[in-house]
Amino acid sequence: MTGKNGARREQLQTAIMGRPAGPGCGPARSFRGRRRDLNRGVLAGWSRALAGNVQLLLGVPLVRPAMVCLLTVSAASAQNVSITDYVVPVSRAHNLRIDALSFNYVTEDTKTVVLNGNVTVVYRKFYESLPYAYSVDATGQGSIRKNIISEEIERDALTHLKTNLKKYHRNEGSLFYSLGTDSDLDSGYDRPSVEMTLGFGHGRFIDATALRKAGRIEEFFLEEGIIGEHFSKETMIELAQIIDREREYKEQHGDRYENYWFEDMLAEIRRSRRVLGEEIGFGLVRIQEVLTQEQISKRFYGWDITTGVQFQVLNPYENTDLPPPGLLINFRYSHPISWSTQINTDLHYDTPFSESFGTDYNLRWKTDFIYEVTNRIRFTTLKTIRAQKRDDREAEIISNIVFALSFYIENKFNMTLSESFRVARGERSRQSFNVGLSYRIF
Repeated sequence: MTGKNGARREQLQTAIMGRPAGPGCGPARSFRGRRRDLNRGVLAGWSRALAGNVQLLLGVPLVRPAMVCLLTVSAASAQNVSITDYVVPVSRAHNLRIDALSFNYVTEDTKTVVLNGNVTVVYRKFYESLPYAYSVDATGQGSIRKNIISEEIERDALTHLKTNLKKYHRNEGSLFYSLGTDSDLDSGYDRPSVEMTLGFGHGRFIDATALRKAGRIEEFFLEEGIIGEHFSKETMIELAQIIDREREYKEQHGDRYENYWFEDMLAEIRRSRRVLGEEIGFGLVRIQEVLTQEQISKRFYGWDITTGVQFQVLNPYENTDLPPPGLLINFRYSHPISWSTQINTDLHYDTPFSESFGTDYNLRWKTDFIYEVTNRIRFTTLKTIRAQKRDDREAEIISNIVFALSFYIENKFNMTLSESFRVARGERSRQSFNVGLSYRIF
């Protein structure tokens, strides 16, 4: 609930250009029953929420032509399944990567005149099944620089850890209870800052990335003439569920699990009766390319709203009183507009339980849009608006927008070019351009 903590977290999130895994990413229910419950709550407000986000993005000149292009491509591809058709009983993932690494060292004769270095490491893990779900989102950033005035070497480090645990009230419902922690450790703090939230909410998120991968395999097979028409919905969903069970194959078959994993996928493709020849042949190479080499962005759909009590457990500075607990409301929404696009939004609001209830507050709204231009190029835009109101002062409003192009280089390497703009009331606007390399460890 502190302004400094929120600003530092926002710097980290802007630097890594990624969406947090969030507390929930997949249900554990039957396909038919899960779709019915999800659609009841989502379809009524889907058009209004989506229209608001798209209108925001279309106000950016660089996004408008991209939207026209992707909608044209989407209309030309008539597949038998939608990403929102996908449901899995268990969803899990973990990811560790070095997301930003830079170093600049300049000398004149024997004197060091410039020394700057930065590194950002990101770890994310989530698991969701009924009735429990949890997520871990950790980010660490370190920097080293030489002060040009004092000529001393200065070091700075910041870590951010966010955890969330959910317990669903019933296996067939979307009501849940939640416990969350949010902690920061800055090199300038006396000790870690720890906040905790107890609350309840409604809604679910589905991780449908496996179905997107199945769609890429289908696209390859059509282009190569291995199949003559799109797979049926049932085949696509079954193929995606086999892709999603990679962890299960690893546990059962060890180092040779890919032999069994790929064979089950090929068997499902043969059962589809869409294969033109007697054998799939080099289609196996295409499957391996999609699953082990291509960079495919996460695909989520769904929504949830959480409300609860937020309070600070540990103050980062000694001999400082803890702030009063407050009311927290958080709304998240995700939807894949097409096979190549994804839009996510996150709205956060908190206000203290004190005489300043409703007049002092923190408001944060993030919207990101992802467009996979090709299987090697991804365009991302992230819009963040943060408003902070304290005492009788005018609200401090900061707006930040980032455009980024990510290029898949080889294996686990990616290069990202990003341009960001920051506007704050009473301050000069700020623009910056960044080039970075990303390496995914696992």
